Amino acid sequence: MALDAFDDAYQLSSWKGLSLANDFTTHTVQALDLRDALPDFELRNFGEPPNNNPRLRTIWRMPFGEDHFERPVASVSDQYELLQHRVLATWLTENLSNAGLQNAQATITMTEYGERVRITVPLENQVFDFAEDLFAPDRYRPEIEVTNSVDRSSAFHIVLRWRRLICLNGMFTTEEDRMRSIHRVDLSRTGLVHDFIKDRLSKKPDMVAALHDWRKLKIDKDTAQVWCEGWLREKSGWTVENCARLWAIIETGYDGSVTSPTGKKEKNPLSAYRVGQHRRVPGDNYPIRTALDVAQLLTWITTNQRSVEMQLEGTEAIPRLMKELIKFSKTRKSA
Repeated sequence: MALDAFDDAYQLSSWKGLSLANDFTTHTVQALDLRDALPDFELRNFGEPPNNNPRLRTIWRMPFGEDHFERPVASVSDQYELLQHRVLATWLTENLSNAGLQNAQATITMTEYGERVRITVPLENQVFDFAEDLFAPDRYRPEIEVTNSVDRSSAFHIVLRWRRLICLNGMFTTEEDRMRSIHRVDLSRTGLVHDFIKDRLSKKPDMVAALHDWRKLKIDKDTAQVWCEGWLREKSGWTVENCARLWAIIETGYDGSVTSPTGKKEKNPLSAYRVGQHRRVPGDNYPIRTALDVAQLLTWITTNQRSVEMQLEGTEAIPRLMKELIKFSKTRKSA
């Protein structure tokens, strides 16, 4: 098998059916330049009277960068309220500046005509160290991530995530640390988004306490694999391939592409799935010792997915999965 088999299997490649390689661009700008790095849009009638549809509108991208033409990017209902990327960028930049992060770097992933955008800003001034050990640090860094679309393809979404810097595979969020909404008239006419960002930049989130708790809770290999074969496979919504990846990582410390068992189609145990040992999972997670180790493996798998939506949905589910793992562990110990 090719040396790049892992990347072939799990490299991020699509977002709502569009190819990230061919239909998207990614670049980094200073937070202060974020607004100018995003396109402007206009909401217009769908046709001219009498050859029009009064129940529909069109979204047009204005000339942007080296493209000097106006581009139609979507048709929407007459109730649709356009939420401009640039307005969100203004709110984000203002709050970053107030937090002393005006020089922060913002990574922008955007479709060819700008109708869909994902913005990620690492918050370097909020890095903290679990271990507080100069020679063996265990540092985490939060980042603000904003996704938005003007073509109804992606709901507006703001989230505060935490990444483990030792391996960059940790990515957690909680209910209180995210804001998600379909475009509504009242959303874009209030300071809800502005206040959300301001609040999340001004205080340490509950996730810090959760990470501390997970680090203290002992979880052994057998408990994690039984939970993986049982609840995670049956009730979590995870695919059997992802469950097999987790089972194999717990067993070996390595991840790779999955090959299903051959022969009859009856349910096979996860151990029967062949998971390539193509890449060692980074971090001190093998052998697993704590619930935090399992959380890191869960986030490694949700981070290494083929589509943006699978990344987002998988990562948001991590706290829910961890609650079930902890419940299972306590029940197993008391049995």
